[in-house]
Amino acid sequence: MNIALRTITRENFYAICQLEVAPHQTSHIDSNAISLAEANFMASPWYRAIYVKEQPIGFILVNVDSQSNRFSLWRFMLDKNYQKKGFGRQAIALLYQELRQEFGIIDLFTSVVIDEKGPKRFYLSCGFIETGTLVDGREIELVFSLDSN
Repeated sequence: MNIALRTITRENFYAICQLEVAPHQTSHIDSNAISLAEANFMASPWYRAIYVKEQPIGFILVNVDSQSNRFSLWRFMLDKNYQKKGFGRQAIALLYQELRQEFGIIDLFTSVVIDEKGPKRFYLSCGFIETGTLVDGREIELVFSLDSN
């Protein structure tokens, strides 16, 4: 089933805020409402809702730092009812394509909490690799090089 990344508008904002991760994931990611509020304080946020047909199933927030040309995936979430169905990998692949097309970027960075139940395995399975850098002393930085994939 194909997915799409769509702009968050007044019409779909509430539905995006109602999406929830699985209970064991709540300590790894803020709610979409918090993430959208945080985006207001970023210099250049890029965010989208993840849809399957007409159903919102997730949220993506990227910090676009055009001065350093660094793109960081700050939030990636799929609703608990849509996890483990391949939608996450499809959304990451589509994200790469859209960022490449819109900005011509090469590398996409993210970081994950050091925890067995964290999303590190998911990101590695999507093509991210560890950079060897610790972020805030508790997260591992990962990078996806768009030219090598």
